[in-house]
Amino acid sequence: MTKLTEKQLARAREDFDRYDTNGDKKVTVAEFGSTMEKYLTPEDFKALLAKINSDGNDEISWDEFLTDYENDLGT
Repeated sequence: MTKLTEKQLARAREDFDRYDTNGDKKVTVAEFGSTMEKYLTPEDFKALLAKINSDGNDEISWDEFLTDYENDLGT
């Protein structure tokens, strides 16, 4: 169960949906990379992906995204 406020949870969902460009409820490496390549070096992108994608399947699930989001907020 999440410790986020309703507002934080809504923001997390908005962010996830922004990355999930095809709306299939998962964020592929390509989807995530198309946004993050503007802000990160390839090495930093790989490190971020490894941190978020805990099962290593090259797709970020909502649960993985939310866990990372909570960790970043310190909740």
